[in-house]
Parts: sequence; structure tokens; C-alpha cells
Amino acid sequence: MLVFAYDGSLNGDWVAHYAVRFAANTPVRRLRLVHVHEASPVPQLRERIARIADECKVLGVALETDLVGPRGAGVAARLLECVPHGATLIAGTRARPRNAVVLAGTVAARLLEAGRVPVVAIRVVHPGVLGQPGSVLLPLAAPAGSAAHALFLLRLLGEDLLRLHVLFVRELPRLRLRVLSGEGALRLLAEGRASAVAVEEALRTALAPHRFELDSSVVVSDDAPREVLLHAGKHRSRLICLDASERTSPSRLFYRDPIERVLRDAPSDVAVYRSAD
Repeated sequence: MLVFAYDGSLNGDWVAHYAVRFAANTPVRRLRLVHVHEASPVPQLRERIARIADECKVLGVALETDLVGPRGAGVAARLLECVPHGATLIAGTRARPRNAVVLAGTVAARLLEAGRVPVVAIRVVHPGVLGQPGSVLLPLAAPAGSAAHALFLLRLLGEDLLRLHVLFVRELPRLRLRVLSGEGALRLLAEGRASAVAVEEALRTALAPHRFELDSSVVVSDDAPREVLLHAGKHRSRLICLDASERTSPSRLFYRDPIERVLRDAPSDVAVYRSAD
């Protein structure tokens, strides 16, 4: 089951397209919309929810709505109370950067940091995608990067995943990269390609029988976010999937953080995900 944290905003309406389509790709085809209000529900909330319900009907998704107050707890804490065991939570980031950050300080950041349930926080850059990205970029750290944490999100994309490009970035400090020999660079690339073969095989097996185009590339760089942005443009990706690992905990996000840089400058929609601890 999916739980959609809906804030009643226009940006929330854009994120809703993803939430509805994600629900349509699950066996139970159910979506629970939860809106936590501070004092009273936002204006035109019921009309907005009605439009989401119409989209659910078209895709055969059963929609449940839950309008709740914080009851002394923060919005993020109240949302987590509303998520049943085994569910995945979908939320939105800021639509536009505030003080050069998109995720830090938001409800979505607190949900990701909690690590209690699988969470996907989405920034919609192109509303016209309507939750159907088709072409997806999955950046991983090479050679130790693993796509296992991304599987729950890739499965939610279902038939909307047509092409997947896995980008392995072996990031080195700038000074080390400057003195890296040609032989050393070739060794790092070879390690990355070995990882790429294993990850591609694992993805095809885990996502079977769904068929989609799958390829990968390996780069050695001193700037991983730059590589992610460059490859998103090169491959015309319409969704970038970023793993919010413990190393990049949202509580420490600020304008130079890799996730924030990609969120701020991405040419496409971005999904920041974290599986449950």
C-alpha cells in the first residue's frame, strides 16, 4: 500500500500524478491520501482531492482520504503515525529552492531522515511528465554502489520505466584526481565496469518479467553531482533517482550537499528515495 503525504498545493497536485501511477503499479492498487492541517484544511482542498480521485478512477486505483490535525506532534511525526506497516510513503520537496536548498528543512527531509518506512520525496521540474518519466537515470557510487535500495522505487515505476541508465561515479578528491596516472584511471574504470555488469544482471532479474532498455556508464570524477547533471542531459532522462543514504542524511543537507545540488539544478524531475532501516 502507498501513502501519499498531500499538502494541498499546486506542487502537491504535480506530485500526485506520480503517487497515483505508483499505486496503479502495485498489486493492491490502493492509495491512501493523508493531509495534515495545522488549523483548518487549505482552501479548495476537497476540490483538489476530487481531481486526484478522478485520476485514480481512470487508472483503477482505490483512493482513501484522511484529513488529520497534528495533535501536538509535528507534521512529519503525524504522517508517520498514519503509515501502516509495510506501506511506502510518497511526499514532495519544495517546488523552488529556498535559500539555495530544495529538501533541507522540509517535511520530506524529516521523513527521509526517520528511516522508519520506505520514502520517496519527489521534486517535479516538468509537470507535463504527469508521473510517466519513461527514461530514468540511476546514479550509483562505483565500485561499491548497489542498486538494491532502489528496487522498491523502480518497481513502483512499473510500465512507466522504459529506459534505465545506471551511472557509476567513482568520486576522488580533486588533488588525487590530478595526480592519478593513466594506469590508475584504467584500473578504476575496469572495477566500475565489473560492478556495472553485476548490477545490470541483478536489475534485470529483480524487475523481471518487466522488459525495459538498460545500459550503464562508468566515470571517474572529482564532482559527482556535475556528472549526474551532465548525464541526465546527455541521456535525456526525465527522472533522476537519488539514494538518501545515511552518509547524506537530510539533517545535514545544505547548499553544497550533493543531493541538494542535483535537486536545485536538475533538468528533469528528481526522486530522492530511502528504503526502511
